[in-house]
Amino acid sequence: MIINNMKANFNFRICLVIALLMLPFINLQAQAVSGAFSAETASGYSLFEIANMSLVGLVLLIIFSMLLYLLYMLCEVKKYVEGKNFEDETPVFQLTNAVPIEREYEIMLDHNYDGIRELDNSLPPWWVAMFYLSIIFGAVYFWYYHIHGDGNVQEQEYLTELVDAESAMRLMANRVDENSVKLITEKDKILSGEAIYAKNCVACHGKLGEGGVGPNLTDAYWLHGGDIKSMFKTIKYGVPAKGMIPWQAQLSPAQIQEVASYIATLRGTNPPNGKEPQGDLIAEKE
Repeated sequence: MIINNMKANFNFRICLVIALLMLPFINLQAQAVSGAFSAETASGYSLFEIANMSLVGLVLLIIFSMLLYLLYMLCEVKKYVEGKNFEDETPVFQLTNAVPIEREYEIMLDHNYDGIRELDNSLPPWWVAMFYLSIIFGAVYFWYYHIHGDGNVQEQEYLTELVDAESAMRLMANRVDENSVKLITEKDKILSGEAIYAKNCVACHGKLGEGGVGPNLTDAYWLHGGDIKSMFKTIKYGVPAKGMIPWQAQLSPAQIQEVASYIATLRGTNPPNGKEPQGDLIAEKE
């Protein structure tokens, strides 16, 4: 009976406000769980930690709202016990001067259109509360992202994702081995392979791959196979019996792939002073 006489459906409004407030926190938690556990923000906390702290704050907000509702209920019970008329009482918790439905006849305007009367009532408290919260949220958001600079704006998020993608590509490249290696043709990686060759291979194979202590790398004859997988394996494990050291301790798998791919580009260049052919004829350039 007490609840039925309440002027405002307070519990419904509280539930609606809480549900709307939960949306950004749920989205933040979903982002954290989807794989950003280790991504740190400018504050030093990971996204997962921020999401958990936000959820704790939301729980405290819910508890505070329940306490407010309990206080409201106690006030209504007190008025009922004292015999006060609910219809004439102003609610304890009211953000606007909205008139209850049962008294809307008091604020009906004279304007009438096809039997429809215009009502001059205030906006619902829950709507006004959300409006005020959106203003506060907008101010905090603008300060956090555009003035203080702690938040990642879209441009910063894009740059961060580029760095993460590059790191992931390097990780994948370093997982390559003699069974999964592929010939690469990207110019920047070929240039990187050329630099590695100039630093580590020139002494034995010559500046142009013409050969010296080691075999000629520009002809169609190969001692240990001329395809990309064979070259990768030869560079990685070396040929100790013939004086070639294994390079796996000094070069990453990605670097070995790059230098092997560069060596593949030397085939058929016919530099001057090329060493005589050694090994088996490789019919096609691979």
